[in-house]
This record gives sequence, C-alpha cells and structure tokens, in this order.
Amino acid sequence: MVDSTTIQVKAQTRDALREIGSMGDDYNSVIEKLIVEHNRNSFLEYSRKIVTDRKEEFISVDEI
Repeated sequence: MVDSTTIQVKAQTRDALREIGSMGDDYNSVIEKLIVEHNRNSFLEYSRKIVTDRKEEFISVDEI
C-alpha cells in the first residue's frame, strides 16, 4: 500500500493543477511533473550562475 496524504489547496490552485495535467493524470502525477520542472530550472539557474561567476575559467571552443 502506498502512503498518501491529503493537502488543502484553494479551488483556484486545484483548477490550475487540472490545466497543467494531461488527460488521466492524477494530482500526484501533476505535482511530480512540477517538481521535476522546478529541479530542472534550479539546475539551469545554478549552471548559469557558475558560468557567469567563473567566466574567466572557461575557454571558447574557437580558441581550441
């Protein structure tokens, strides 16, 4: 048996989750998709920050 819980969300949030989901998705699937997307965006922001902060450590492919 899978552990589950109930979370309270506003009706507006519930409706937005419905719009994000695909046909047949349950709320858990939609939330998991949002978490994956959040993690991708966080990684992208982190990567951009590294490139920006350490730009002098990188070399252009044209210089190789």
